[in-house]
Amino acid sequence: MSKMKIIDGIADAQVSYIKEALYDSIQWGMSGVDEFDELEGGSYNHIHDAIMVMTIEKLHASLDDKE
Repeated sequence: MSKMKIIDGIADAQVSYIKEALYDSIQWGMSGVDEFDELEGGSYNHIHDAIMVMTIEKLHASLDDKE
């Protein structure tokens, strides 16, 4: 098996774990924030998803900061 195929398989396995952990972490971070306390359904999901995307973008950008 090629190294890229192995790397890809490991990355695929990590996605599910990291996505679940990130989801839970963001949910925890949103709790107790007055602006988010009364959100329900689609409104809550929209904000939660926006925070997930921004978190992933910031994480990706920070990978370039090797200092």
